[in-house]
Amino acid sequence: MATKKRKVDSECRAFNYEWTWKYFFTVVKDKPVCLICNEAVAVFKEYNISRHFTSKHKNSNYEAMSEHERKQNVESLCKKLSGRQNFFKKVNTIQEAATHASYIVAYNIVKNNKALSDGEFVKQCMLQVCDVLCPDKKNNFQTVSLSRKTVTSRIEAIDKNLTSQLESKIGQFKFCSIAMNESTDINDTAQLVLFIRGVDENFEITEN
Repeated sequence: MATKKRKVDSECRAFNYEWTWKYFFTVVKDKPVCLICNEAVAVFKEYNISRHFTSKHKNSNYEAMSEHERKQNVESLCKKLSGRQNFFKKVNTIQEAATHASYIVAYNIVKNNKALSDGEFVKQCMLQVCDVLCPDKKNNFQTVSLSRKTVTSRIEAIDKNLTSQLESKIGQFKFCSIAMNESTDINDTAQLVLFIRGVDENFEITEN
């Protein structure tokens, strides 16, 4: 009779917080992580964690420390780890805000029929205003990418998103009307503009 292979992940092992000062381990994103070398161990199992400490840090000063000394060092190492995590969170937040800001500028450029290269001019103005009002935030403003290439990709992404939203709403229209207008741009290229107006069953009007 074949025996069913036991899966370690199904055992629902829990982290014992006594292991923090005994083996200098903590939990990061549901993984036991060594505070000394930042390596992760796959399973919440004391044997695996103690083996890591013994094999990796056997001859270190940490092994010879008393319980009180270990707890003091654990507190210091936890603060350092928290500081690194907060730093990366801050960087990610700034990057997300900078990306959002570039989308706002790109949207206003196309909405007001401005040249795509105007993004670089807008950034120059932003940085000069920043020098006057909030010079300590200048690095944040410098991370906002507004090159012609970036503005173009932002506009394309906005266009795809708006088109997707419109296609989703069109399927719910009960009545709709379409108006068309043809004009030429500065290169004498024909441009066809479609104006769509629709009403759904809740009498919500959508215009694009």
